[in-house]
Amino acid sequence: MSKKPLTPEQLKAKREERRRQEQEAAGGVAVALREEDVAQGRAQPMMRFDQLPAAVDAPDAHGPLTAKEEESWALCQRAYAQYKEAWFTAAAALDIALRGRLWRRDYDTAEQFIRSVADMSTSNAYRQIAGARIAALLAEPPRLELESNDSSRMRDSDARPLLISQRAAESLTPIREDYGVDAAAEAYRTAAEATGRDALSQKTIAGIVKQFPRREAEELDAERRRERIRELAIQQAAAEAAARRKPEGPVAEFAAYVTTAQTFAGKTAGLAAAYEAAAKVDLGEANRLAALLRDHLTVVVDNLPDV
Repeated sequence: MSKKPLTPEQLKAKREERRRQEQEAAGGVAVALREEDVAQGRAQPMMRFDQLPAAVDAPDAHGPLTAKEEESWALCQRAYAQYKEAWFTAAAALDIALRGRLWRRDYDTAEQFIRSVADMSTSNAYRQIAGARIAALLAEPPRLELESNDSSRMRDSDARPLLISQRAAESLTPIREDYGVDAAAEAYRTAAEATGRDALSQKTIAGIVKQFPRREAEELDAERRRERIRELAIQQAAAEAAARRKPEGPVAEFAAYVTTAQTFAGKTAGLAAAYEAAAKVDLGEANRLAALLRDHLTVVVDNLPDV
């Protein structure tokens, strides 16, 4: 027989009953809450990302939860309550509960559990989980950063916590897949610093990442990644500002040419590397294509306005 998801009122009553039982077991002494123990109106401390337990894969887990699983499940439930304040903490808690099948105590399926605690689809939950670590790194900036020459130094003292939306974190997927979570977080921070913004939209991040080369096309070290992201962020901000101005008539027609050139320029980062790879396979054909490219660019230069 399927279990019905508990209502918020039932969950609250269940927690209160468990707290009462714990107090009785401890001799009936109630612990007074301090002001710092109250989080967002709830009589529990706010959860931090680093307070969550490590996720444990348990694909065959069944039956009652162990004492350790009960502890992990309780921490996850606290994180769900903070969902609106810190989506990435809740996403990390989802990951723990899904990988360890902790949801089996109160739900029949993972889908039922996700829908009940997060009111989202399973696919959206996994997208949030993928971006959670990026958001956590941005929320608590690292004190040290690794330079391209493998020597470390302190980050600038004015490095500040940054917030990132789930959609923006999702847009960093190509960089995360190619260079890792730390590089994806650093890309967002670099773009924010370059544009002077406290938060960047999904549209802005997607525009930057779209122009950033995949690792298989051009591999960049940490310093070159920062430089490229900084350049692309400034270009993206300028493009968005220009779009808001909405030029009309002849100005709009000229702006369309500039956009075409900008799009082309953004796709040429790996041009030299592509030629070298092609030349190793077929030098004659590679040179023919290079000459054709030169002819096209010559036409472009001849058509440039005299300014």
